[in-house]
Amino acid sequence: MTRLYPTIPAALTALLAAVVSGANEQKTLSPSLDSKNPFTDDFGEWAAGVLDHWKVPGLAIAVIDGKDVFAEGYGIATFPDTPATPETLWYGASTTKAFVDAALAQLINNGTFAELSKGWSTPISSIIRDDFVLQDEWATNHITLDDAASHRTGMTRHDKSTHRIINGRQARLRDAVRQLRHLPMLLEPRTQWSYCNLMYITLGHVVETLTAKPLGDTLKELIWDPLGMHATYFDLKDAQNAPEHLARGYYWDEDDNSYKEVRFMDVTETSAAGGVLSNVLDYAKWVKCLLYETAPFPQEVHQDIQAPRVLAATHPSNAYDIPTYGLGWIRSTFRGHVVYEHDGGMHAYGAKVLWLPGAKYGVVSFANTAVTSNAVAEILAWRLMQDKFDIAQDERWDPTPRWEKMLNEATTNLEEAIKELYPDVADPPLPPITKFSQMTGTYRHAGYGTLTLQEAPHPGKINATILLANREDMTWPYVLKFYHVSAESWVLQLVTTDAPIPLGTEYGRAWFQIGADGRAASVEYEVGNAREGREGTIKYLREA
Repeated sequence: MTRLYPTIPAALTALLAAVVSGANEQKTLSPSLDSKNPFTDDFGEWAAGVLDHWKVPGLAIAVIDGKDVFAEGYGIATFPDTPATPETLWYGASTTKAFVDAALAQLINNGTFAELSKGWSTPISSIIRDDFVLQDEWATNHITLDDAASHRTGMTRHDKSTHRIINGRQARLRDAVRQLRHLPMLLEPRTQWSYCNLMYITLGHVVETLTAKPLGDTLKELIWDPLGMHATYFDLKDAQNAPEHLARGYYWDEDDNSYKEVRFMDVTETSAAGGVLSNVLDYAKWVKCLLYETAPFPQEVHQDIQAPRVLAATHPSNAYDIPTYGLGWIRSTFRGHVVYEHDGGMHAYGAKVLWLPGAKYGVVSFANTAVTSNAVAEILAWRLMQDKFDIAQDERWDPTPRWEKMLNEATTNLEEAIKELYPDVADPPLPPITKFSQMTGTYRHAGYGTLTLQEAPHPGKINATILLANREDMTWPYVLKFYHVSAESWVLQLVTTDAPIPLGTEYGRAWFQIGADGRAASVEYEVGNAREGREGTIKYLREA
């Protein structure tokens, strides 16, 4: 049986452009001058096969070819039988970032706010000083709007630190910004590109502070209404009540070979990093504006949007040249043509936007699984783009092997994780230094919040126990499972609850510090994925 790849939560992704080695020799090409509908019956049959292979229920896709827009839907938006169409609504996820940057660029260009007189070089703390505090004093005082937009602040992801509920109420952008002071910074500012959703949440809070209105209202006023994007929303309830159908999200359960529905996710507290809900027809209007550099933005803002800010990688990637990052866009070149693109990933959705200003060509797609949607989107986009440029079959780049390799390598089980994290573990393993009952209780970290550890049956061993903490109060709900390895060594398994699948699981080392009374005084574990880069260690102190 061919392996069918499951999905993973978006908090683990933001798989933007291909930033792995292996560039092809590039040849400058010209697109065909004739604009014709690319969504033929043959393409539809092929696309259906790609969706089935990657176990993605449905997808909507649009091509912007000069002044023409072609759009199509494939598969199922919502089971049992609601089809995906160009009008279907989906989560736009991290494609939201480009809207936030464009709005901020417009505010800077307008000169309305004295606080923005230094433009993108404005220190964030000069606008939201009480809220924006980092563990590094220099970074607090000097990190600019440009640094945050370019992912060069030195702050790593820390996606698992954002709370959905704080003190019994819905969390807001400001709440996430105020948590930054409690999160470790692993990198020196302005030395390395490191994707960070929290910094876009910060930019959203900056815009709300300046305008004294919700971020969604500003995006609507400055961008969506002028472009006629009336099927674009910034609130889950608005999208659910819209005349257009909002697609359901799913993951593929390999145990019983079926799709499982995932609940809709309210992203109020992280909206600036990924809160847009829209369809491919509205996004086509957005892309056409960028391609032709039209209103509502003046030429200066379009130049700002297109300007590269930082290297996103130091080597060519796949069929691209070395990628850079700017205002919510990865920029590279493909056979002599500048390409801008950005992926988006949510708990059960994937998005892709790609545009080539010189060719006046773009592709937009949305689908309803996490990460595997991004694989399908890239495979379809490259087929369409290479068709447009009439590239010979033997010279084409196929993203499929890259995605298969990446997903295979990312799938780790508990036994593999233990061997990787503790290659020299004692055999036989030594018992824990205190009883499990002495480790249960409530612990707190100022940034990550409160967790309550309790004993639970070991899922793979009879008469064995693990320690478990439920984090249903987080933006990305998850369960922490602590498995004893030997003596003082533990492995943490972080499992997302919305899509509890192997590919959505993180592993790291964990430790307990035992106090004089024999009880655990603290629990500490590694944050992040070993293959994608650690984000530091988080230490929770016992409260009860």
